[in-house]
Amino acid sequence: MQFQFNGVTHHLDPATVIERVRGAVAEPVRAHGVRIGGVTYPVKQAFELASNIARAEFTSHTAIRHLRALGFGIVGPAGSPDGHRVPVARAAVAAVQPGREWPWEGTVQALFVDLLREHGWSIIATADTATKAPGVDVLADRRERQLGAEVKGWPSAGYADPRRAAEVKRTQPSTQAGHWFSQALFKAIMLLDSHPGHESLIVLPDYPRYRDLAERTRTGRQAANIHVVLLAQDGTHTSETWTP
Repeated sequence: MQFQFNGVTHHLDPATVIERVRGAVAEPVRAHGVRIGGVTYPVKQAFELASNIARAEFTSHTAIRHLRALGFGIVGPAGSPDGHRVPVARAAVAAVQPGREWPWEGTVQALFVDLLREHGWSIIATADTATKAPGVDVLADRRERQLGAEVKGWPSAGYADPRRAAEVKRTQPSTQAGHWFSQALFKAIMLLDSHPGHESLIVLPDYPRYRDLAERTRTGRQAANIHVVLLAQDGTHTSETWTP
């Protein structure tokens, strides 16, 4: 198997993975693991050993996708085989941050950062979505290209705060999504002045409501050169005007 990561071409096959991982002491599996040579390793440990890419440079999503493509069995939490049933995006952060799985904003951001790195982009900065830190959600560059991205998730029907779990939100997710889209569009316009020369992106989970809003703002966004990127749970993306 051949794949690109941070602009570098890597080659891996099952025999190489087994050889490089063999003999390593398996670290505790806290989320998703992979069975190699009768031993279950955390997916990030295994992929780091196999690829010689530092684990700080990739997410669990990347490790799971490549190891699965090579034919290795992925196990979910508590060691249960997950086959292809667990969405890849959930594997990236769900076990680490309960209640913040897809389509939480932080998951969407992590998936987009993964996408950029796999196409050779260098990540300059990311905002902490969990604390709603100010600033551009993602800043990245690749050779002569630079980009800034405003990332949004999909609103939940209930409250994340356990103390309000029994309450029903007054605002419907579809209505709140419209507000979030408006906020993202405003910030994308501001980025054109705060970061001249940067490609200005709005990154969203792929929902019909967001697709509709993207279509209804298409002419204005294209005039301003603002791109909408829609991400699916499996890490695939669509955009009418932007390519990584």
